[in-house]
Amino acid sequence: MPTASPSLPHVRGPVVPGATSAAGRVPGPVRERRPVLTAFGLVLVVAGALGSALVVHRTGERVDVLVARTDIAPGQLVQASDLRTARVAADGAAVVPAQALENFVGTHATTRIPADTLVNRTMFLAGETVPAGAAVVGVVVRAEQRPTAPLAAGDVVRAYLVAADGATTVTGQPAGTVLLDAARVVAGGTPDVTGPGDVTATSGAGDVSLLVPQADAATVVAAAAAGQVALVRLAGATTPSVDLAGS
Repeated sequence: MPTASPSLPHVRGPVVPGATSAAGRVPGPVRERRPVLTAFGLVLVVAGALGSALVVHRTGERVDVLVARTDIAPGQLVQASDLRTARVAADGAAVVPAQALENFVGTHATTRIPADTLVNRTMFLAGETVPAGAAVVGVVVRAEQRPTAPLAAGDVVRAYLVAADGATTVTGQPAGTVLLDAARVVAGGTPDVTGPGDVTATSGAGDVSLLVPQADAATVVAAAAAGQVALVRLAGATTPSVDLAGS
């Protein structure tokens, strides 16, 4: 029988500094901590959160301001009933605080203000609205001498000279002569006449006040007194010869 070989002692090789076994891992580099950058990032996060909160707060901040209750015509004398209050977001717009209402009662509108418009101070003028070199003339016209729909403040009209007999006029000019190329209506409407039993009926006449150049006032007054003025409504964007102060 063969005899077992004697076991040989295990000889370990020399240990090389820095060497690792196959099962071991080389340790990674130690990550350097940067406390200053971490703190700066935290500050940015906090600042962003505060900014967002401020935007939300300002968006929800609402104030009471003045709004046109109904349409307001150029030159119209403003009454308290012409304005109302509305609660809107305060976004820095040129609005008028509701508590300033009394400051605008008695002023005149310098432009047409549609109903529900947020008003601002540039839309109104305190004091006289008739500019230098102009005059306000009253004209009464029959139904056939004006548009079917009553003329109202803010309208722009053209005035023609007419004659009932088609021949003679109070001014001596031929019928059809243009008295006013474009004039602003500062007051107007169809008056009602109270009949028996306080029954109201339409008179068939319309009275309007026109803003005219002072040089034309005498001619227009003479023709109006003779009932020889006919009015036609022009486009709202038409520029009159003279207009309200502040327009």
